[in-house]
Amino acid sequence: MRSLLAVLIASLGTLSTNASTLAQPLPDLLDFFSIAAPTERTPRVDNYDETWMIIGPVSEYSARATEGPNWQLLEGRIVYAYYRFAPGDSALQIQRAFEAAAAQHRYDMVFACNVEKGDCFDNGAKGQGVAIGLLLDKPSNMPTLDKQNMAIVRNYFQTGGARLFYLVKDEGGQVTHMQVALADAPEKGVMAITKSVIIGDNPGLSAASSMRDKLVAGESVMLDNLLFDIDSAILLPLSRDQLFEIAMMLREYPALKLQIIGHTDSDGGRAHNQNLSERRAAAVVDALVNGFDIDFQRLASAGRGMDEPVASNATAAGKAQNRRVELKLR
Repeated sequence: MRSLLAVLIASLGTLSTNASTLAQPLPDLLDFFSIAAPTERTPRVDNYDETWMIIGPVSEYSARATEGPNWQLLEGRIVYAYYRFAPGDSALQIQRAFEAAAAQHRYDMVFACNVEKGDCFDNGAKGQGVAIGLLLDKPSNMPTLDKQNMAIVRNYFQTGGARLFYLVKDEGGQVTHMQVALADAPEKGVMAITKSVIIGDNPGLSAASSMRDKLVAGESVMLDNLLFDIDSAILLPLSRDQLFEIAMMLREYPALKLQIIGHTDSDGGRAHNQNLSERRAAAVVDALVNGFDIDFQRLASAGRGMDEPVASNATAAGKAQNRRVELKLR
């Protein structure tokens, strides 16, 4: 069985050195959960909305949800992301690793509790995880992020205990509030339910507007920050910012329909590159549909292989320009 702590240490060692105090589409602490399996529709990003968070001990009675000083209503960009850890990883083990990652990313742990210890509720009551699950789905259900959109969040907490954390990261121009709940079901694998509210500058809107203006003017948009493994159609994590920009444009302008076109350099032969370009374009469509709930009917993919270079394939720099994905209006 793999060591959760060893995986965490490895993941911290690969953190991007480009992280800064600039606004980021997704909270950097979500990188911690790369050691677990995301649900099929994770993450979901709501460009601007409001939601309640638990920031301290509250009433255990769901009928009193959102009452009292430790329920806080926040508005901003909201990111929902759910993850399943491997069977055998205990909730305490995950908590300790998560605390280390939070410190590494400079988050302040404002509140942490365990229902079995009685420190989640204002009356000191000890209970089961279902009590936390019911509160998470108040005053309205959290989104379902499984493939069939059927898995109600509170149902993850039907057996075992639960732990709840509330963290804040203040970067001056941007403040990230994060709530993480662990549903302790080690026989299935602990479930992590995360909700983040990002308050401050939102670069996605301006980027989305600029992208849309170019498309409407009849121009194609080169997606320079969509990155793939070498000779692969697997999108790298650093691609998420540009995927976010595309998704925000599609949400802001619901009439837009896009064609996503993949291109390659001349290495590898015509048939190979044609197939690779098609798979890469399809991977972008899949990421937008399953990662951001974009209607698949608004997207089409195509590959042009090595047939439409924008630079010479005789140089490394030229090949880099030819390996690209572009957007066009349909």
